[in-house]
Amino acid sequence: MYKLQLAFILIISAINADMIEVLGRKGATLKPISACCNIPELGSPKPLSECSNPKLPGPCRDVQCVFDKSGFLTNQNTLNKEAYRNHLLQFADKHKDWSSAINKAIEDCVDKDVRQYLTEPCKAYDVFTCTGIAMLKVIIF
Repeated sequence: MYKLQLAFILIISAINADMIEVLGRKGATLKPISACCNIPELGSPKPLSECSNPKLPGPCRDVQCVFDKSGFLTNQNTLNKEAYRNHLLQFADKHKDWSSAINKAIEDCVDKDVRQYLTEPCKAYDVFTCTGIAMLKVIIF
């Protein structure tokens, strides 16, 4: 049940993020998934809060801010694979039901070099999006 909720929330979140930008609303924030459902939060609350109020412009800057503050980037275009892998593994240790989804995210998004093809490169967005997609693949299929 929680897996279907996560899939639904991730899809709606992606749509809403695009719509907020399209509609030009001000003050949108990065909200943790746990804000609306009983799903454990993958990100740490402090970086999410620091990077979301006000929401930074574009599809990259808010996610990059969270990754920077969390220590997941060694520079703007390089993932700190060890730090991100360790973060995901700690999450899986705390939330055993999510272990297979986390393992898929590590396999698809940490062990491989991923690119989402925004107009400008954004490693944080690439990995963030990949992580959500990889987890959805396990949850849905």
